[in-house]
Amino acid sequence: MEKGLLNPLEVMQECVQLALMGKGYTRTNPCVGAVVAKENRIISRGWHERYGEAHAEVNSIDNSPESVVGADLYVTLEPCSHYGKTPPCAEKIVASGIKRVFIGVVDPNPVNAGKGIEILKKNGVEVFIGYMEELCASIIEDFSKYIYTGLPYYTLKAAQSLDGKIAAHNGDSKWITSKSSRAYAHYLRAVSDAVLVGVGTVEADDPELTVRLIKSDRDPYKIVIDPKGRMSLDRKLVKNSADKLIYVTSGLNKNIDKYEKCGIDVIQAPLNGDSLDLHWLSKRLIERQILNVLIEGGGRTSGAFFDAGLIDKADIFIAPIIVGGDRTSVGGKGVESIADAHKLTEVQTRMFESDLLYSGKVSDYAKPVLELTEKMRGCGSCGCGRG
Repeated sequence: MEKGLLNPLEVMQECVQLALMGKGYTRTNPCVGAVVAKENRIISRGWHERYGEAHAEVNSIDNSPESVVGADLYVTLEPCSHYGKTPPCAEKIVASGIKRVFIGVVDPNPVNAGKGIEILKKNGVEVFIGYMEELCASIIEDFSKYIYTGLPYYTLKAAQSLDGKIAAHNGDSKWITSKSSRAYAHYLRAVSDAVLVGVGTVEADDPELTVRLIKSDRDPYKIVIDPKGRMSLDRKLVKNSADKLIYVTSGLNKNIDKYEKCGIDVIQAPLNGDSLDLHWLSKRLIERQILNVLIEGGGRTSGAFFDAGLIDKADIFIAPIIVGGDRTSVGGKGVESIADAHKLTEVQTRMFESDLLYSGKVSDYAKPVLELTEKMRGCGSCGCGRG
């Protein structure tokens, strides 16, 4: 590469950071970031800021203080080709006079996959596919799972001792981890559409499930799993967040009316054996445009989602203490053998004071997006010459 020229990989990495600024705001849309560059300098940036509003490409073009004719556009995801809440981004790019488009990954949505690229090429725009593709695919795994399965993306978050306990034998759990760990946990809430807990956690801890420890205007939905109607109406979630509370119960609950009278969104889920049908519930959450769910337990609730095969990622905070007892971070039926254990991949670790955050993927919804991107890049349709 000639000295002074922009490095497409570095520019795409900046696009990824822009995309993440939209996490938690885009509902069933993917988070996307875009940059416009001209004469080897970045002239404008944009990201998909909120569901129903302009996409990243449109914002980056409209934010430019100068003409974008002849400029390059870098974007983490293939521009859309269809009319939805907004007009097609591909048509906006063509009309703007953009000369070249660098795309991180191809859109996994079959409504658009490859079609945005086709519109650009047919109108004389050069298209280059596959830059920082692993990173670009990883930031939309929630969207990709929704496209491929129709279900939300579930992340397990737990704060536990070295011996895997989340509370003392009497239920006391404040606080196992440090304040900096808890602040990062609030960030995880802020980039989620909803935070999910079991009624045991609500009754024992009376949590608020807010993001008060960080600067954010986000207020994710709060989901409580309570099959038998144990939740008291004096809980903070009821008193302070009834309009953002989703209460999941079953036919075993004979007092559903009292929760509905509080203005709470009540979902009566069918039973699957002696547990709620969590796959059925997942579809109801998608109907409410809840794409990304952070599960904060306790152990019975976390175990139920593992048993149902729904957990996609785990963020486990481990404090250097030993508690003892039987209050573990993941309960449920468990696996039949160690060979059947849920194996985390792409594991990353990070320290928060003396706590260790252990993060990894249980499922991989980036892989099919990467395969699709490689197929498009290598088929010759994009004209990039990289295949």
